[in-house]
Amino acid sequence: AGAGTHTITYSYANAFGCQSSKHSHIHSITQSLIPCSTNLTDIRDGKVYPTVQIGAQCWMAANLNRGTQITSLQVQFDNCVDEKYCFGNDEAKCSKYGGLYQWDEMMRYDDTPAGQGLCPPGWHIPTESEWTILLNYYKGASRAGEPMLDTLMAGFRAHTSGVFYLNSTWSYSGFATIFWTSTPWSAITAISHGMNVYDFSVSVYLSSRANAFSIRCLKDG
Repeated sequence: AGAGTHTITYSYANAFGCQSSKHSHIHSITQSLIPCSTNLTDIRDGKVYPTVQIGAQCWMAANLNRGTQITSLQVQFDNCVDEKYCFGNDEAKCSKYGGLYQWDEMMRYDDTPAGQGLCPPGWHIPTESEWTILLNYYKGASRAGEPMLDTLMAGFRAHTSGVFYLNSTWSYSGFATIFWTSTPWSAITAISHGMNVYDFSVSVYLSSRANAFSIRCLKDG
């Protein structure tokens, strides 16, 4: 229907001829395209993210911080509300390091790889093959962790922001981080990648979807 506000109307009649209708307003918006290596403003909430050109790919250079914070006592579920955890239930950690998301919430309950998920319009959750391209740019998974964790040089700029395991345990803050891909592995697992400050490599984890990890978005195209 194009950008703008559109009214969707549902009319019905029962077996006795009684009629009624309901309508809802749908707001369709478009995300303006930006040159890579400039700041991206998410039109949904006004949050600003740096971007970086890495080889042929354009990545966010900061973790996604989208949604309403819920506590560690709550489970992210399909309720039409974008939800996030902040490490240690500390909202300031989301502002600094982005949110932590269970896989299904991140994907908006759609298993299709390379879907938009929680990313801004025009961006998507990277697949395992897109992560492989990124790691190969940094000379392979065995060495990529060092440059990807470098927060001084222009690049991926991963932060050791920690993870949230199975709605029970905060772990690895200041030591490691794990990023989701949009590639599922089974009905209850998906592929993720981790890195830490003591090892130059980037590891692959076939993780439970119930774990909550960080998100980096990749520009479409």
